[in-house]
Amino acid sequence: MRKLLLLILGLNLISNIARAQEFADLSQPVPFDTTIRKGVLPNGLTYYLKRNTNPRGLASFYIYQNVGASLETEQQDGLAHFLEHMAFNGTNTFPGKAMLNMLEHNGVKFGKDINAYTTKNETVYNLSRVPTKDSGLVDSCLLILRDWCDELSLDEEEIDAERGVISEEWRTRHTPGFRLQWKLAPTIYNGSIYAYRDVIGELDVIQNFDPEELRKFYHEWYRTDLQAVAIVGDIDVDAMEQRVIELFSAIPAIENPKERKAVIIPDNQEPMYVQVTDKEYKNVNINLKIRHKKSKDNTMQSLRDSYVNSFFNALMKGRYKELVLRGKVPFLSASAGYGPLERDYSTFDVYAVANIGKESEAFEAAYTELQRVIQHGFTNEELERLKVNTLVAVENNYKKRNGISSDGYCKAIKRAYLEGQAVSDAKFKYLFAKEIIPGITVEEVSAVASKYLSDINRAYVVTGPDKGADSLPTQEEIEAIIAKVEQSTIEPYVDNTPVDAPLMSTTPIPGKVVSEKTIDAFKAQEWTLSNGAKVVFKQVNNKTNKVILKAVSKGGKSLYDVKDIPSFRAASAFVSGFGIGAHDPIQFKKITAGKTPSCGFKFGEYEESVSASTMVKDLETMLQLVYMRFEEPRFDRNAYDQLMERNYYNINNKVETAKDLMRDTLTILSNNGDPRLLAFDKYYLEQMDFERMKEIYFERLSNAADFTFFIIGDVDAETLKPLVEEYIGAINSTGEVEEWVDNGDYFPKGKHEHRIYLPMTEPKATVDLKMRADADYSRETIIYHNILGSVLNLRFTENIREKEGGTYGVNVRPTGSRIPEMNLGLEIRFDCDPAKADHLKELVYKELKQVQKSVLQSDLDKVVLNMKKNNRKALMNNNYWLSVLTKFYETGENRMSPEYFDNVINNVTTKEIAKAAKKFLKKADILDIMFLPETK
Repeated sequence: MRKLLLLILGLNLISNIARAQEFADLSQPVPFDTTIRKGVLPNGLTYYLKRNTNPRGLASFYIYQNVGASLETEQQDGLAHFLEHMAFNGTNTFPGKAMLNMLEHNGVKFGKDINAYTTKNETVYNLSRVPTKDSGLVDSCLLILRDWCDELSLDEEEIDAERGVISEEWRTRHTPGFRLQWKLAPTIYNGSIYAYRDVIGELDVIQNFDPEELRKFYHEWYRTDLQAVAIVGDIDVDAMEQRVIELFSAIPAIENPKERKAVIIPDNQEPMYVQVTDKEYKNVNINLKIRHKKSKDNTMQSLRDSYVNSFFNALMKGRYKELVLRGKVPFLSASAGYGPLERDYSTFDVYAVANIGKESEAFEAAYTELQRVIQHGFTNEELERLKVNTLVAVENNYKKRNGISSDGYCKAIKRAYLEGQAVSDAKFKYLFAKEIIPGITVEEVSAVASKYLSDINRAYVVTGPDKGADSLPTQEEIEAIIAKVEQSTIEPYVDNTPVDAPLMSTTPIPGKVVSEKTIDAFKAQEWTLSNGAKVVFKQVNNKTNKVILKAVSKGGKSLYDVKDIPSFRAASAFVSGFGIGAHDPIQFKKITAGKTPSCGFKFGEYEESVSASTMVKDLETMLQLVYMRFEEPRFDRNAYDQLMERNYYNINNKVETAKDLMRDTLTILSNNGDPRLLAFDKYYLEQMDFERMKEIYFERLSNAADFTFFIIGDVDAETLKPLVEEYIGAINSTGEVEEWVDNGDYFPKGKHEHRIYLPMTEPKATVDLKMRADADYSRETIIYHNILGSVLNLRFTENIREKEGGTYGVNVRPTGSRIPEMNLGLEIRFDCDPAKADHLKELVYKELKQVQKSVLQSDLDKVVLNMKKNNRKALMNNNYWLSVLTKFYETGENRMSPEYFDNVINNVTTKEIAKAAKKFLKKADILDIMFLPETK
């Protein structure tokens, strides 16, 4: 035995030495994942292929174009994005809408599985979760990728039709945040092309460009040397490679191609300054931004450096969060760290969000904390805790390596192709992190600030509301603050948290399992504990080593009088931020370093719940936290007062944007005088009471007998049961069981139309139709109603977005609720040109009338196929089983039985959907609201 032990130790030592030697030369490139097959065709196109069975029977198809808005000329401003839209409006193989119709007839849904995006440097298209059983469908997806490379139709009629859609997208995107970035861009990007290409483009160009300009952009830039395709999923890689070579090699390379230059942002030796105010901005932001050119090497040293930078960012975040929680600083939030800007560029930022009138103090406090690190560094204890947490996360990710989705791989491949980052395999990432992270020193992490806090390429960016603009700091004032702080002597950070502090302050008195039964339909067990709590457990052997828990009880806000609602909200929103047991949030994070459990609670309208999750190794800690959430909550008067002070400030300095006014108006009209709907104002805050908040918390979480605890995961009953007895069995109980209370439905009866005029910076109309109807419950009722919503979405997309070009999209949201009474709901919402609002609303009502008469079989087929694909039973997934069991205990319905879904969806007809539409719409109460810009 001793010889065997020595042999094992010797082999482990040799293995560790070999691993250390493997990473000794950090100048080596990061190895590319050998399970991903990469090739480059003679015409320059790159392809990536990988077999991945998560999920089974599906694959994702991506094409990456190294093309974006930064390549546009003045006459083409917005055309890179316009071209992305046109890729779905006809190719040589799939004219018009044939492509989308074909895909949706196979359960691949536009907007969800079929999508694309454009940035300043790239355009990416994807066909995700495509069924691979049908070889013809797979081949069609390859043809689509091929056509996107070289065979877009760019038909003039389709171009003109799309102008309206993109004009409405422009209208939707022009939010206060968008306007802010547009005004800041010339300073942030120092006058480079990035400052003048916002992707969506100029409205005048969108509406009036010559189609030849779009074709010119397409033929100049959509070319094989700037393109790559990736196919990842349940595929035969060898066969797929032959087909890719056959199809894509036929695309001719462009002769004498225009150079694809990288954008250069000029250096600025002197600092730049920009100040932007707007009536719709709420807080003051002061930002020192220092631009840096990123190195393009893909070495192990660069990978190690990324860990060092991320550690710096995380530790600074922790320092600032601690200051905010301690209530010792004038800023609302602050940050300092290194992160991405645009391709080839990053920035080092020092950032403070301030109350009006405290701008200079806020930035000084934020910069002081950065200087504290520069002068004294981080502590070893801070870094070691972070290392432990990181290594635990690395190990957990390695254990989940077989659960990476095909789209996850495709996104990593995108970074490889467009940004030169290697896609390393899970084993390399794991071994590299385990070897490298322990050797990272506190000195090198602390030095990150000095490394990036350079004098050149600085910009001072200040934004705020129009109110108080006179108090915003100037460049000279910011520089004076920086000089003052840098010349001052700052006290070092002191970590007062005892590392060996116990999590729990008391020792629970365990309970016992007093009865057990098996739930055969789910191969689950039900245990009743001596305190009356019910525990439902299902073991799921999915090799994830994860366990999740949810405890549910009826009651919620419905049990409280109007006068208690503010304090109920305080209990729901504030208490989780106070910490738990004897530990504030900062102490708790430090003493649980390296542990994986999380535990929170939620107080809803009709129920309260406690949710938790963990890796199996920390199962006991998770159950301790669940016990503490009931028995050892933490109430912090100082933290409560800080939150109230911030709420009063927000109320007194409230900025009502058009979006806020719409939201508040919709809430008021929908609730139609409900006395339980209270305005969140100064009076509301005055009704909040710290002591009543505590009472309400304990009223919701003090009675184990009123809760059912669902526990799902990769653990056996023999391991779990004694821990359940020790902690859940120890929770106090009154033995009483509560029910929720029906406080009435105040949704307005009949049909009510409202035209509401609001002040708007960018004029647009918003149409919102809300419908509600009582219903008798059945599985058919719920499924048919969801199908109706999806069918309407198809109709509105075709007739209002595409044919009319009237809106960027019509949002259709069907709902169904069984508490307090069974009802169905339907919300239809869209933005548009105010001049078109009435006409488009008429078209919506026209479709609502038509769907009551007949439903197209082609529409139903698309919807049903997509619903079937989305309903795949993930039998090894913890969250799936949690939903199955909670649904069973809530309603008695078995989601696993064919009657729940399969039998209904397999037999549904167009007549049944039309009948369901008529039944709902004929009796529905309707709230018809149109928001329009205020006329001057």
